[in-house]
Amino acid sequence: MEQVPALQLKLWVDSSPDVAAAHPTESAYWRGSLASRSRPREEQKRLGQFMTPAPIARFIAQRMLAGRDWGGRSVRLLDPAAGSGVLAAALVEAVTASHLPPARIELLMCELDAAMLPHLTVCAAELEAYCANHGVEFAYQIRVGDFLQSTLARSGEPSIDAVISNPPYFKLAGRDERALAFAHAVHGQPNIYALFMASCASLLREGGAFAFITPRSWTNGAYFRALRVHLFGRLALDGLHLFDSRQAHFQADAVLQEALITWATAGAAQQAIAVSSSAGASDLAAVEPALWPVAQVVGAAPDRSVSIPDPRRTQSLASMTLRLSDLGLKVSTGAVVGFRASAHLRAQRDATTVPMLWMPHVRAMQVQWPRQHRAEHIAHNPDSAWMLLPNQPMVLLRRFSPKEDRRRITAAPYLGDLSDSHIGLENHLNVLHPLSGRLSVDAVRGLAAYLNSKPVDDHLRGQLGSTQVNAIELRNLPVPDLSTLEAMGRALVNGIELEDAVAGACWPARAARSTRHA
Repeated sequence: MEQVPALQLKLWVDSSPDVAAAHPTESAYWRGSLASRSRPREEQKRLGQFMTPAPIARFIAQRMLAGRDWGGRSVRLLDPAAGSGVLAAALVEAVTASHLPPARIELLMCELDAAMLPHLTVCAAELEAYCANHGVEFAYQIRVGDFLQSTLARSGEPSIDAVISNPPYFKLAGRDERALAFAHAVHGQPNIYALFMASCASLLREGGAFAFITPRSWTNGAYFRALRVHLFGRLALDGLHLFDSRQAHFQADAVLQEALITWATAGAAQQAIAVSSSAGASDLAAVEPALWPVAQVVGAAPDRSVSIPDPRRTQSLASMTLRLSDLGLKVSTGAVVGFRASAHLRAQRDATTVPMLWMPHVRAMQVQWPRQHRAEHIAHNPDSAWMLLPNQPMVLLRRFSPKEDRRRITAAPYLGDLSDSHIGLENHLNVLHPLSGRLSVDAVRGLAAYLNSKPVDDHLRGQLGSTQVNAIELRNLPVPDLSTLEAMGRALVNGIELEDAVAGACWPARAARSTRHA
């Protein structure tokens, strides 16, 4: 359908019901957006309510229903967090545009915010006129209240043919009644959007269509593992679309979330998943999905983590089956918490102290100590001994880094070359060290280089986006064996550039081809 310029449409919506009814998705967006933005920002955040722009709503609905025929039957549609009806309107438009549209559409729109009821009522009237113009019978029901507390949400009985949603985003307390009701699909302190996804996945009939736009955080990590198990036990993933920009998708509402659209089908078995990306709404017309094998997108049990492939990646970690634990290595966090250990910290060295390393001391492939930090020494005594580590080769990593950093990991080889028997590490650092024994300096150099490399960065961005890399992701990271890591370390000593050293050790055939082509 032709896109209507925003200002022109707003004037039409205000002055001409007939024209507005011909463009119900845009009409719903402008009514809801104006109502939402008239509220204080804090109230909007409390409700977790952000209107889906009309171009994105149409993109979601059209790709959701591509190739589906309804064969003249009656279909039941659901939007469990309808707002002003933008996504519901886009779904109805897409259903009526099907090659074989249904004879009847039954639309259920649920919304917690009673202030949206007038806008949903107008939207329903416009959709009724729209369907009449397309020869489709239309019936609707609007329920004002918390969908997650409804009989339908709690029933888990498949009764819906298609569900579309931009659910609210905010965290719930672990003892919240809604979290307890969906305890089978959530963990810890859940985000409410995960409960919407879990409930709606259970409500779809065989072959039913599922489309959600949410943060991408559900795709990995322990907090969302139960949700992923629940979803993939009921749905086959059809496609993913990632918005590369953290601001361009809900621009009018200044949302700083990495948004992900998820499409799936109930009870199907997919051989490939269509993956795409765009900066925001403005470049959706140029999107060209790429098909990826399911195994390259959805990980194995028990984590079932979802990775978002990028065709620009030239080196994949898929062939690596080892993890840090297989190499006899563990991930620990520095034990020194500055304010708690203040009695042991020293600005100057004396006979009782050992070196104290803080996050600013760690740069990519380099430990810079000393560097005039306020407390670069820590007393080594019976009260502080539990905080300290033996002074031996290990890999140090920053636990936190700006999202604008070039790489997701900042790792440095520490070769044990400070003179004391122990060192202190602050709790903003992670450390990779052996469960027993001692790592060679070549292995430490090689492991740090590998962690700082582009293939690892690409892998983590595909899984995590811009979120911080934590100990769980480090433990799950595919790694080469120790002999390969040592080969990387030796290559670095011999003057080979980091990326070339990693590629030469991990992907020698590819590295050889690159050398021949150079």
